[in-house]
Formats: sequence, structure tokens, C-alpha cells
Amino acid sequence: MGAIQSLLCPVRLWLGVALWLALIHPSWANNVVVLVSGQGTSYTELLESLQTEIRKTPTLRTTVGTGGTASWDTSLSSITYGTTQLLIAVGSNATRAALESTDTRIPVLCILLPKSTYEAMLATAKVNSGQRRISAIYLDQPLSRQLDLVRQALPKSNRLGVVLGPESGRDAERLQILSEARGLTLTLERAQRDTALYPALQRTLADTDVLLALPDPYVINPETAQNVLLTSFRQRVPVIGFSAAYVRAGALAAVFSSPAQIGTEAGEIARQVYRGQLLGAAKYPRYFSVTINRQVANSLNLSIEDETTLRERLQKLERNDF
Repeated sequence: MGAIQSLLCPVRLWLGVALWLALIHPSWANNVVVLVSGQGTSYTELLESLQTEIRKTPTLRTTVGTGGTASWDTSLSSITYGTTQLLIAVGSNATRAALESTDTRIPVLCILLPKSTYEAMLATAKVNSGQRRISAIYLDQPLSRQLDLVRQALPKSNRLGVVLGPESGRDAERLQILSEARGLTLTLERAQRDTALYPALQRTLADTDVLLALPDPYVINPETAQNVLLTSFRQRVPVIGFSAAYVRAGALAAVFSSPAQIGTEAGEIARQVYRGQLLGAAKYPRYFSVTINRQVANSLNLSIEDETTLRERLQKLERNDF
């Protein structure tokens, strides 16, 4: 019996040391779990860039659950406090699953969802920020970046028009301040529902050089977005949009972050957490692109610099702000 005890003591000691190392040493806590809301090109591009970035740290590995409850359950079951560094939720459905089903000690990074959706989901989940570390990379762009694009792409256009709905209307004061800081005269109209959009848009276009289209589920949404473009084009007022797809549909230009760019930034954050940094506050994406519809520019007789030049100018403006 004494001999057995003598053999067990080193084993217990080793197990105790292993557990201690798993809790304090990054190389023992090297798992990143990724929940993905669905399948498709956007998700594929994001995952590829995310995993490419994470592979820059060879000892850091990922577990991916894609597209549904069964896959998510398997991935969530692999989460162990002390060995899982971070849970990344891609899209709103995955975010909901992460907030509802995860060990509250595991930090959560939510990506590929707008700021308004993220904040609404946090409120619904009644998350206690003191008990849980949660952050996000928003899908949408900061107003400052969008207004800088207006100023850089159309330097002679000083009158800016915006139609705000119930959701985007929360940014009215900040929009006014940021516009004035850039020498833009702002015309604001409000519409409480999509049926009130057309008269509000007509009033706005009558006194503006450029329209900034801000997405709002109650006003400018997939059902009304095309009418905004057509009405503005007839008035020969260019539209600065909110996505690459909207530019392809007829907006003049937009600043946006691709799924691949967001995936890269999420991978960078995962590597920072692995190195012991705390998960920072929710933020707008660091990486972005500019796209221009040259056909629309030519039709409106507008001369606009190339996309790379505009993007580099926006980046320079943001660096100078810090």
C-alpha cells in the first residue's frame, strides 16, 4: 500500500502543476472557439482571414462550429475555463447562442453585426458587464469616417442631406457636430416609417449637394433603398452609401469593411488575448475599403479620385486624430 501511495504522489503533483500551468500560462490555454451563424461566401471569407491571422501564432488553435445548433453545441462543449482563451461569435444568431450558452468566465468577441443589433442583443440578454467580458467589432462604419469620405470624394459639395429614421435618429446630434467640424451644412429630415420617406427625401434633396444614406430598418431598408437611389439620381444628387452592394446598386461611393478585413482584425484580437491582453471595448472596424461607382460618377459629371487614394486619405485623417 505504501508503495502505491509513493507512486501516486508524483502523479498528483504532476496533475496539480499541469492544472496550475493551464490557468496561468498562455501556451496551455490556447483554444479559440468560433461560432458561425450560417454558410456562404461572406462567412467563408471571414473564416479564412481569421484563421490565417490566428495561424501566425502556431500554438494557438481554433474550434469552429458552423451554421446551426448541433454544430454550436459541439463547439460550446469544447469550451473549458483555463484552456479556452476566447469565444468569437460571427453574426447575430451565433452571438445569441454565445450569450445564452457560454461559461460567463470566457470572454466573447461578437463580429459581423451592426452596432444597433449588438447593443439590442446585450440589452435583451441582460448581460452583467461586471461578470462577463464581452466586446464587438461592428459591421457598420463610424459617422466620422463616412463624413470624411463625403469631404474627400466631393470637396466642392458643402450641403449634406440626411433622412433619419427612429433608429438612426439617435445619432442626430453627433451628426450635426461632426458635419460642422468638416465645414458641411447639414439638412436633416426625419421619417418615422418608410411611408414617410419619400416626402422627407424630396425636401432634403431640394437643398443639398450630396445625400448620405444611413441604413435604418424603419426607413432606408432593402425595400426602400432602390427608390432612394432613383429619386436622388433624378434630382442629380449623388448618394454616399453604406455598403459595397449599395454602390453596385447605384450609390456614388461608400466606405465599408469586408468580411475578410473584419476576420483579420478578429484574429489580431484573439492573438492579443492569447498574449495576456484584456478584451477591449466594442469598436468600429479598424480596416476598411472605399468603393466608387464610376458609371454613376460619369453620369453626374463628377470627377473623383481613385479608391486607393481616397482610402489612404481617410486612414491619414484617422491617424492624425490620435
